[in-house]
Amino acid sequence: MRIRASEGMVMATLEQALDSLDPPIKHELHHQGSRVLLCLSDPGVPASVERDLSEAELNNRAQFQMIVLYAVNELRAKGSHVELKVIPGWQS
Repeated sequence: MRIRASEGMVMATLEQALDSLDPPIKHELHHQGSRVLLCLSDPGVPASVERDLSEAELNNRAQFQMIVLYAVNELRAKGSHVELKVIPGWQS
């Protein structure tokens, strides 16, 4: 998959946003053809979740942010102590 400038900006923002949470959330990205597998984890628990993202989801800022927020909420359901709140810097 060709990485667009907007995807690169989303990923930089993702890293900053996840690092700003308490505790920080780790992430990995795996490109699989035209899709991206996003893996989020809280190594302190340990708990992890995955999201299979299309190029359209990566390029739609609001949709991407909602997917990440739901993934963080799922981490909480698995025992993570990360605060569930608006992710800093992600206000529209």
